Amino acid sequence: MKDRILRFAMVYACAVLTAGTTHPQSMHITKIEPPNWWVGMASNTVQLMVYGEHLSGVSVESESPQITVTRVHKTSNPSYAFVDIEIAPGAFEGFHRILFTHGKDSAAFSYLLLRRKHSTTNHRGFNASDVVYLVTPDRFANGDTTNDTVDGYPDGKDRNASFGRHGGDIQGILNHLDYIADLGVTALWVNPLIENNMSFASYHGYAATDLYRIDPRFGTNDKYTDLVRQAHARGLKVILDHVSNHIGLRHPWLKDLPFSDWLHGSAASHSRSSGDKNELTDIHADSTYAATVRSGWFVDSMPDLNQANPFVSRYLIQNTLWWIESSGVDGIREDTYPYADPFYLSAWAAAIFANYPSLTIVGEVWTGDPAFLCMYQKGSRIPTQPRPTLTSVTDFALYDALTQVSRARGSIKSVYECLSHDHLYADPYALLTFVDNHDTRRILYVTQGDTKRALLALTILLTTRGMPELLYGTEIAMVGGKDDGLVRGDFPGGFPGDSVNSFTAAGRTAEQNSYFASLRQLLHLRKQRHSLSRGRLVHYPPVNEIYAYFRILGKERTMIVVNNKEERQSVGLAQFRGQLAGAVTLRNLQTDEVVDLASASELAVDGDTAAIFAVQ
Repeated sequence: MKDRILRFAMVYACAVLTAGTTHPQSMHITKIEPPNWWVGMASNTVQLMVYGEHLSGVSVESESPQITVTRVHKTSNPSYAFVDIEIAPGAFEGFHRILFTHGKDSAAFSYLLLRRKHSTTNHRGFNASDVVYLVTPDRFANGDTTNDTVDGYPDGKDRNASFGRHGGDIQGILNHLDYIADLGVTALWVNPLIENNMSFASYHGYAATDLYRIDPRFGTNDKYTDLVRQAHARGLKVILDHVSNHIGLRHPWLKDLPFSDWLHGSAASHSRSSGDKNELTDIHADSTYAATVRSGWFVDSMPDLNQANPFVSRYLIQNTLWWIESSGVDGIREDTYPYADPFYLSAWAAAIFANYPSLTIVGEVWTGDPAFLCMYQKGSRIPTQPRPTLTSVTDFALYDALTQVSRARGSIKSVYECLSHDHLYADPYALLTFVDNHDTRRILYVTQGDTKRALLALTILLTTRGMPELLYGTEIAMVGGKDDGLVRGDFPGGFPGDSVNSFTAAGRTAEQNSYFASLRQLLHLRKQRHSLSRGRLVHYPPVNEIYAYFRILGKERTMIVVNNKEERQSVGLAQFRGQLAGAVTLRNLQTDEVVDLASASELAVDGDTAAIFAVQ
């Protein structure tokens, strides 16, 4: 019975019972959000957003002693009402009738309450022990061809269009969870799956048209919950990609805004964001101009939400909690973090951590300046109002440094100098690190297809501090292209009719298999040798493009030596005597070769290679 009720709760609409007159001016209710709630949340109050007609002056009362209506908020738009309810601590699981009356009209809405799921596999958070695998679902694998085209969704499947939908879906990810787990990653970040009923480029998921519904071309809400459950069964954590800053232009709100200030501006009249985040912290900036960074729209197709409106803020907070509780995810990647209202974001994070204290939130802060990045992490020593609450931010500073190394053989000194600024962060080990993602050029594009140079950057990524992320297809040397549509290319073998299947060794070239094996070995080595993920970082200034560093955890010491030159080079060991004290040998963890420290004064490393040694 409980499973049946839960499945019912995960569908988009709840049951609505109406009674009374049906003349054109009668009150009518079409939808309530959130569609259900839970008993036992940190706060027992919920604000219901009621959609319908002729709702001005509506009276609301609960017919259940388990729910108390505490306030009905007046709005100037009769198509909406906002109703605050309080849920009794011991409320029973099931449907509870809420009665709406307006004159002679009445409507009873059956509102569903559920008990919270307390599972040891849910809401665990993620940390430096994890490696995140990032998937753009439309481009990963098509596991259900029956949802490729859906009535009422104009942006249909066209695999020949770079910015068109290609047919990937949740079932496609489910079909390859064993592949992902075997690779050696431990967490799965999937780009947004909620409905994006846009007429163009709807595949990427960042222009929502329904914040409570999985896009039917990806699957269903139940299917997403199943993805989280099956990922957890394989030891994979799941990260929800969430957007507070904007929605899609075809969201129904745009035809009838709940409040005049629900958005920053309107579809007909709005400013464009300069995107210059420095304006947000620059003490010399013009405050009026700086405000447009947050209030301006990125593009005309993505309306900017006004989180300073308390109803918008409450809606978004509840929506986030709803997805976390209903799905069981372990973390959140919050899109375009600096552009949303900072006081809203503070309240949003506080509500999440009040209910899920172990959850991890990574804010996308796209800047390569550590002095700016550090201000968004909890514990920052830079005074800001409100105080930052984020667990983590995206480390675009290290990304820039690794890109510089990878492009045209830049100096390894950029990586050293980047990490030498780690004193600015409250916790540099909690930063999300990467060599590419769904918004940047792929690492193989940067290295012009040079797998050895790409593997060099990836070895640094997976052995230095931070929480690494890998973009899907990196393991098979996908190159991508200049634009987003090419970056988010199709994974070969994930789609019906593909001529090769790169999910298997037989479907990869010999060079791809060699590269795949090297990266997989590195991922599993990182899982097995805990100093590589959780160890303290000690590094040395590069000399002649050789960069050496140690990861130290208790008695386990690991030494990494990066040779950023094409030719084989040697590095003297005397300078590392502090970290090598008491050691007898260095064992290469990739080749098993052993160096006797009693007789060796130098260590040789092949060109374009990062060698990893156990200090024994």
